[in-house]
Amino acid sequence: MTPRSSLPSLSLSSKVSDRVLVDAAVAGDRTAFETLVLRHGPVLHRYARRMLRDEGAVHEVVQDTFVAAWRQLSSFRGDSAVRTWLFAICSRKVIDSTRVKHAQPVDDKLLQPLADPRAVDPFEFASNAEFVEALEAALAELPLRQRASWVLREIEGHTFPEIGAALGLSPDAVRGQHRRARAMLSQRLMRWR
Repeated sequence: MTPRSSLPSLSLSSKVSDRVLVDAAVAGDRTAFETLVLRHGPVLHRYARRMLRDEGAVHEVVQDTFVAAWRQLSSFRGDSAVRTWLFAICSRKVIDSTRVKHAQPVDDKLLQPLADPRAVDPFEFASNAEFVEALEAALAELPLRQRASWVLREIEGHTFPEIGAALGLSPDAVRGQHRRARAMLSQRLMRWR
């Protein structure tokens, strides 16, 4: 017999906090966990896509992240936000994946211009596409921690303490990784200044 949802209509609501959903999931509410997956899955997928080249590996990392989270729910202490905790798990899964094969980020459509290419100046459109390609190539050359620090800060908007919690580093170490990543990217992308 599967446990009934303790949050029948609220579990899909954005008003229910992550912590309440975790507590409900620990009590056996699968709908609460599904809500966590729906709420945080897309951002974890976006992060993993920037860290890995192989789309299959991206899906595997995100799936493994949620499997590990499900297994560790009862040990979640709430020292950090649920989102930070999930990023920490995902970061470890990315590292595990890169140990097996040296993956690199894939082209990311989210960084490309959203405007219809026919409505944009052809030179500007080509320049933007070329910049995105150069950015992806430069990111691929960064060491994993620098790349993760830059992506989590610049793309995902996390704070240094949140990134530190996700990567298992101190906030100062994250600042250093981020600073080195920015310096390298600035040097590699000087043409677009």
